[in-house]
Amino acid sequence: MSGINIYAIIATEAHDINIVNPGNSVLIRAKNEEEQQVIMREIALAVMGDVVKLSNGMYMIVTAVR
Repeated sequence: MSGINIYAIIATEAHDINIVNPGNSVLIRAKNEEEQQVIMREIALAVMGDVVKLSNGMYMIVTAVR
């Protein structure tokens, strides 16, 4: 049975990190939205992950469990 793994959550300084609990994934805070998008693309390409933009403006990178 295969599943997905949340690899990383990319937020900006505008997000309250006291509310975000990344669990076993990596939490990265970018300076602004432009840097957030650059970091998101680089990580997603490196881990061959899919990107989900959440309604709160954060990005979540998910990968298949291998």
